[in-house]
Amino acid sequence: MQRLECQVKNYNWGKRGHDSEVARLFAAGHKNFQVDEDETYAELWMGTHPDGPAKLSNSSTRLSSFIAKSHSASYLSNNNWKEDIHLPFIMKVMSIARSLSLQVHPNKEQAVRLHERDPLHYPDRHHKPELAYALTQFELLCGFRPADEILANIEAFPSLRSVMDGHNCENLRQVLERETSSQSLKCRQALAACFGEMMEKTRCHPDLVGELVDELIECLNSGVRGCLTESTVEVIQKMYVDFPGDVGVFSPLILNHMILKPGECCYYAAEELHAYLSGECVECVGCSNNTIRAALTPKFIDRDALCEVLNYRMTAPEDYLVPAIPLADYPGVQSIVSLDTLDSRDVSRGDIIYIPPGRRLRFSRCSSELEAFRTFSYEIGPDHENRKVVNVIKVIF
Repeated sequence: MQRLECQVKNYNWGKRGHDSEVARLFAAGHKNFQVDEDETYAELWMGTHPDGPAKLSNSSTRLSSFIAKSHSASYLSNNNWKEDIHLPFIMKVMSIARSLSLQVHPNKEQAVRLHERDPLHYPDRHHKPELAYALTQFELLCGFRPADEILANIEAFPSLRSVMDGHNCENLRQVLERETSSQSLKCRQALAACFGEMMEKTRCHPDLVGELVDELIECLNSGVRGCLTESTVEVIQKMYVDFPGDVGVFSPLILNHMILKPGECCYYAAEELHAYLSGECVECVGCSNNTIRAALTPKFIDRDALCEVLNYRMTAPEDYLVPAIPLADYPGVQSIVSLDTLDSRDVSRGDIIYIPPGRRLRFSRCSSELEAFRTFSYEIGPDHENRKVVNVIKVIF
């Protein structure tokens, strides 16, 4: 069992200073760390990905090297020996003050194609499904709205109809009326034409898009709502302040706005358009840092790749929720583990621990309430064919 030194990411959308759970958690586990109240603390990474590799706290050895050299590597044949063995996931704590980019992640086949085409912006050849567990009220956009809601907002907001092109919108309405399911290929193609026109207009006519965004805000200020809730209207107005003139301000009109309570969880696979908006969560993603962005960011935008990757599935937000399943008698916490060097170890808030394969542990005495999040897998990480190793990371809150 090894304590880990993990990396904090200071992205500009993160919460500042002690307002950030990332900063508070990292400071709790690093007694000499001083929180800067003017700095943003967005993500705490726990994993082996090269963009933020964890290291053993007692030696500064990379966790990926430790896994390769430890007895966990005995599951591998000599022909598969590696200096580094990666976990198949990255576990993160995220503290979000304002919207992340409107983005999507590729599936495995798409990731390979993107890497071969543009390795600078897509350095990973792997997919990136994502699961987010809310620590506080957590808001996000995820997946295209049900078809009837998209049509209602097209009808209510002329600026949305204009940015998508009236002909495309009318075709979408007619196709949805004819088809028995909004998941049919023709329906998805019709939605793709609407969304693609949004992306094309912002590339070729950014001033026009800015004017249409202004018209949208004027419409909202006059009381028009379509099928939007007041909380979604607030999201749009905040986006307008943070990203004036950005086509992404239209996104809540066509994407599901989800508000998770603490303890609720959502999952979305590759090809799903999404954007985190606010709050704090524990996130577990595939071991990849590939992100295809369309809007709401100063970073690299690749609208063509994004339109190519999207699945254009129209569905209710409930489809992304993951119900919690209590494991009251889970055997992994019922036996005291025999460690190599000692029988017990103190843990406290902010500790991040790597537990090698096959190890079980029990918290035998707690001086206060304990909450821990665990990520584990029966696979080794990307670029390895043998999938028999079990790896575990715990973070103590």
